[in-house]
Amino acid sequence: GTEMIYSQLTSLLAKHGITPIDALGKPFDPQFHEAMMQMTSDEYPDGVVALEMGKGYQQGNRVLRHSKVGVSKGKG
Repeated sequence: GTEMIYSQLTSLLAKHGITPIDALGKPFDPQFHEAMMQMTSDEYPDGVVALEMGKGYQQGNRVLRHSKVGVSKGKG
């Protein structure tokens, strides 16, 4: 039931041109991401999004909601 509702919601958003912002593993960009914390990471280099805490959305080039992210500060 929940998966069906989620699928319908994402289809409705896509129909109106609203897409999620791809953040994990991408370089931190303040135009799309809101940094909530810095964290050490063996997997990601300095300045790369290592954790996505909240999904962001955009419509075309306009950001509707920034992704809430944790940014890597490299190995600890």
